[in-house]
Amino acid sequence: MSLISLVEVRKDFGIRTLFDGLTLHIGERERLGLIGPNGAGKSTLMRVLAGLEPTGSGERRVLPQARIVLVSQDPEMDPERTVLEQVFADSGEKMQLLRRYTELTDDLAQAHAQGSDDSQLLAELGQLNARMDQSQAWALEQQIREVLQRLGISDTHRRVGDLSGGYRKRLALAAALVAEPDVLLLDEPTNHLDANCIQWLQGYLQRFKGALVLITHDRYVLDQVTDRIVEVDRGEARSYSGNYAYYLARKAEEDAAAAATEAKFKGVLRRELEWLKRGPKARSTKQKARIQRIEAMQEAPKRQTKGELSLSSNQRRLGKRAIEAEQLAVWATDQAQQMGADPLLHDFSYDFSPEDRIGIIGPNGSGKSTLLDLIAGRRTPHGGRLELGSTVKLAYFDQHSHNVLDSLDAAGRERKVIDIVKEAASSVELDGSTLSASQLLERFLFPPAQQHQPVSKLSGGERRRLHLCRLLIEAPNVLLLDEPTNDLDVHTLTVLEDFLEDFRGCVVVVSHDRYFLDRTVDRLFSFENSQLKRFEGNYSAYLERQSERSNAVPPTAEPAAASAPKVPGKGAAPTKLRRRSFKENRELSDLDANLPIWEGRREELEALLAQGGSDYAALEAVSAELSALLERIERGEERWLELSEMPG
Repeated sequence: MSLISLVEVRKDFGIRTLFDGLTLHIGERERLGLIGPNGAGKSTLMRVLAGLEPTGSGERRVLPQARIVLVSQDPEMDPERTVLEQVFADSGEKMQLLRRYTELTDDLAQAHAQGSDDSQLLAELGQLNARMDQSQAWALEQQIREVLQRLGISDTHRRVGDLSGGYRKRLALAAALVAEPDVLLLDEPTNHLDANCIQWLQGYLQRFKGALVLITHDRYVLDQVTDRIVEVDRGEARSYSGNYAYYLARKAEEDAAAAATEAKFKGVLRRELEWLKRGPKARSTKQKARIQRIEAMQEAPKRQTKGELSLSSNQRRLGKRAIEAEQLAVWATDQAQQMGADPLLHDFSYDFSPEDRIGIIGPNGSGKSTLLDLIAGRRTPHGGRLELGSTVKLAYFDQHSHNVLDSLDAAGRERKVIDIVKEAASSVELDGSTLSASQLLERFLFPPAQQHQPVSKLSGGERRRLHLCRLLIEAPNVLLLDEPTNDLDVHTLTVLEDFLEDFRGCVVVVSHDRYFLDRTVDRLFSFENSQLKRFEGNYSAYLERQSERSNAVPPTAEPAAASAPKVPGKGAAPTKLRRRSFKENRELSDLDANLPIWEGRREELEALLAQGGSDYAALEAVSAELSALLERIERGEERWLELSEMPG
């Protein structure tokens, strides 16, 4: 049964068509990943699914009782509410049940005081209690606080209007998870989350009971959470049954087949044109038919080719000395230092070499971006020494500088895309040839028609890509990248990773993207108690080492089990505890034995999918078995939690 259906939907903005003839069905418990280039229309498609954006043509159908929640990249909230009030307000059915419970208990108290007939109220209260037990509404406040804590939100009494954009995004995500809708639409949910939060969110989404539509640049999350990929590109939306690894295998096969077909078509057309140029003397019916076939081949619509993003840099030579840090110390502010607060960084010394690939990790607010600001000269250290080598040409790709790209020029006119590049260089030497600003923009997937548009018309990801283009043509030899994966599409990230692999210079990366760190760095510095701890290896190796040291169990992704905390403003709900029966003890024992077996089989199936292959029927069978197994594990874990909480 489809919860949301789009039938022959078209959406365009003026001359630009985002998608046309799109038919898409979102079924119960489906896990769908949306991918495609920046500006292709993924976020717009999300808003169409949510009913917040009208369709140009076609039809949107929704199951009447379906509850749909969208977490956009810029969520709207009441600025006067506190954090806790905002999540309660967005908690959906559970909050409605709690409010009705409060109303009923008040009405019962009044009826009892007046000696009125309360039989109807008691009957409704009994039905309401059953619904609240089923939905775990009694545990709403406990669940809210746990989800907020997992997402790094601690100040629950702070005004929403005082929060940063990233903090509001996390708050909207928390409210959506607590609401547990039938369809959850998430647009880049991992932005502004640190690695631990992302790992927890991945587990939560794997166990989420409703349908999920996900846009994310985090390829680990995309691969582990989704079971269908929809690619939105060049006005089309194509569906692939399987996770991200399966999509990549199928896409490679399709691209190879399309290239072979195109080459064959061009070969036939070339031979036919050569025959036509020889000027056949006789005009027989057969020859006329051949001429008509040639004309038809020339006029046949060709499949639009996908531009290939090419990141290249005319790098400057970097000497033996790149960056030298000696006993660096920095506080969040001068006032914080004067008040004796703990520093963000203390006593850090390290000589960055020209070949370094450094990843900086740590919780939000620990000082990662501050360290890059120090290296870039945007901040002055409170102690110690920081020097750059005499041959250093530094480029800083931070989280915010692309936002100024749409500012006005000196004459008060809004700048165009091509103006941004021309301000840095009208031409550039790349790969042994001279490229104009327009040719360079084409390499960065900005076609000529788009180059003369105002920068304000670009999507957030397209602005990031344009800013990256401008930085790289300035021939840097030291790159500082602060959360470079935010708002960039998966294809751009892949090319950026390839570029960094060949980049002849020093790279310092701040990122929460586990996949990106695994591909680009070979040494990590982790913020721990105002110190930067050094680790040799990529991020996956770092996680393994941390797990070995602490013998930590991965955090459970399941919401808090149903208990009976206080309803806001009311007394505690009554608890119902009973001992496990003999049959339930036996069931718990069976689950203890079976859950590890099921987890082992899950790992085997995921390994098979990761290997890919050309036998798509077999891969689909593996994907179907994995989907059923994940559901069995989820039900088993829920039942295990329920039984284990009962007295034995």
